[in-house]
Amino acid sequence: MTIWHSKFESGIKKHPHELVIDLGKPSMIKGFRYMARQDGGWNGALKDVEFSVGNNPKEFDEPTLKVTFRKTRSVQDVKCKPVKGRYVRLRVLSEVNEGPWASIAEIGIIGN
Repeated sequence: MTIWHSKFESGIKKHPHELVIDLGKPSMIKGFRYMARQDGGWNGALKDVEFSVGNNPKEFDEPTLKVTFRKTRSVQDVKCKPVKGRYVRLRVLSEVNEGPWASIAEIGIIGN
């Protein structure tokens, strides 16, 4: 099993946590897919998240989508107005148990 988790050793960093994904080329994006960790723990399960799309990994405009995820182990799909870009930034503002972490079992891009 593979998950992404924010730093939790040698001092816990508090929210927001950011993760930038390089799609390799500009792509049309219509939404995002998220699945919480499946190993029994809820630490870091995303709650409030901003998704931003851009063509430079260091510069993003206003968020493309702001979403509040439910506390569930099921896959959650969220749609956005179609936007084209190479990079996607997830900015995690909170997690389901109000802890300082962020974790992801699966993240996906919905597009053409």
